[in-house]
Amino acid sequence: MRRMRLRAALRSRLTVGRRGVLSIASGTVGGQLLLLAAAPALARLYGPADFGVFTVIATLVATLGTVAAFRFELAVPLPEEDRHAYGLVALGLTCALLTAVGGTVVVALAGGAVAVAFGQPALRTWLWLVPLASAAMGCLLVLNQLAVRHRRYGSIGRRNLLQSVSMLLTQLLAGVAGFRSGGLALGLGVGQAAGALMLLPNAHLRGAQARAAWRPRELWRTARRYRRFPLVLAPSGLINVLGLQLPVLLIAYWYGSTAAGWLGLTQRVLAAPAALLGVAVAQVYLGELSRAARETPEQARLIFFGASRRLALIALPGAVAVVVGAPALFRLLFGDGWAGSGAYAQALAIGTAAHFVASPLSQTLIVFGRQGLQLTWDVGRVLVVTGAVGLTVLTGGSALTAVWAFGLSAAVTYGASWLLALRTVVGAGRAARSAGVAESRELARQA
Repeated sequence: MRRMRLRAALRSRLTVGRRGVLSIASGTVGGQLLLLAAAPALARLYGPADFGVFTVIATLVATLGTVAAFRFELAVPLPEEDRHAYGLVALGLTCALLTAVGGTVVVALAGGAVAVAFGQPALRTWLWLVPLASAAMGCLLVLNQLAVRHRRYGSIGRRNLLQSVSMLLTQLLAGVAGFRSGGLALGLGVGQAAGALMLLPNAHLRGAQARAAWRPRELWRTARRYRRFPLVLAPSGLINVLGLQLPVLLIAYWYGSTAAGWLGLTQRVLAAPAALLGVAVAQVYLGELSRAARETPEQARLIFFGASRRLALIALPGAVAVVVGAPALFRLLFGDGWAGSGAYAQALAIGTAAHFVASPLSQTLIVFGRQGLQLTWDVGRVLVVTGAVGLTVLTGGSALTAVWAFGLSAAVTYGASWLLALRTVVGAGRAARSAGVAESRELARQA
C-alpha cells in the first residue's frame, strides 16, 4: 500500500514533459554509455586515418540525411488531425526513397573524383553507403516525429538504445574482421536502419488513415498544404547542417586524414554525453511546445525557459570539465597516438556547450512559423563558421587553430540562435494576451 501511494505521489509530481524526458533518457543512457566505454577499443582497432575516412562519410550522411525527407518530418507534430499527419509521413518516406536513388546515381558518377579530392582512396569503396544510410536516417526522422506527436516517448528511448547498440556491435565486429576504415561507416548505416525499424511496429502505418494518406490525390493535397517545408525548410535545413558539417569537410580536405580522424573521434566522444539528456529534452520540448502553440501560446515562454535552464545546468559544468581535463584523459584512454584529439576537445568545448543549449530550442522558430527567420540565421551561421575556418587556412594557421576557430565561431552563432528563439516565444505570448484582451472587450461591448 505504501509503495502504491509513493508511486501515485511521484506520478502526480511529474508532468508529461518530465516523464517524457525520463523515458527517453532511460533508453538512451545505456546505449551512450556503451559507446563511451567502447571508444578506447575502437581507437585501438582503427587508427586516425581510418577515423578520417569515417569522418568524411559520416559528415556526408549527416548532411544528406538531414534533408532526405525534404523536411516534411518537421510538420508531423503540427496538424490537428491525424490523417494530415500520416500524409506528411507518407511524403517524408517517399522523399527518403528518392534520396537513396538520386544519391546512388551521384556516387556512381562522381565517387572516384571525391576520393581523389580528399586524398583517401578508401572513400571510393565506402561512399556507396552514403545514399543508403542517408535514406535510412530520413525514414528514422519521419517515424521519430510521428512518435513525438503521439507522445510515445518510451518507444523513442528504446529506439535510441537499439540504434547505439547496433552501430557499436557492427563497428567492433568489423574492426576485428579487419574491415578497417569501412567498418566504422558500416556501423553507422546499420545503426540508422535499426533505429528506423524499431519505430515501425508502433507507427500504425497499416491503419485506415495511414493507408488513405498514400493515395496520390491525398499526397498532392498534403504537399501543397505544407509546401513551405520543402521549399523553405529543406534549403534552410541543408544550410543549417552545412554550418556544422562543412567546416569538418574543409578540415579533412586541407589538413588530411589524420587531422580529420582526430576531429572525428573528438566529436564522437563529446557527442555521446550530450545525447544522454540533450536529445531527450529536445524531443519532449518539441512535443510540448507544439501543443502550447496550438492551445496556450502564452505558456510557450515558460516552456522555453524551463528547457533552457535544464540544458544549461548540464552544458556549463561539462564544458569546464573538458577544458581542464581533456588532454590528459584522451591520452590515458586512447593512447599517445590520439593526443591530438584531447587538444581538439578543448577547442570545441565552448561551441559544443552552446550547441547543446541552443540547438534543441531552435525548433521554436519552426513551431511558430518563423521559417524565414530560421533561414536567415542558417545562412549567417554557415558564413560565419566556414569563414572562420577558411580564414585560418588562408593565413597559414595549423589544424588546431582551425578547430579553435570552428568552436568559437559556432558558439557565437548559437548564442544568436537562442536570442532569436527567446524573441519568438515572447512575441507569441504577447500576441496571445493581446488577442485575449481584445476578445474580452468585444464580449463586454456586446453584453
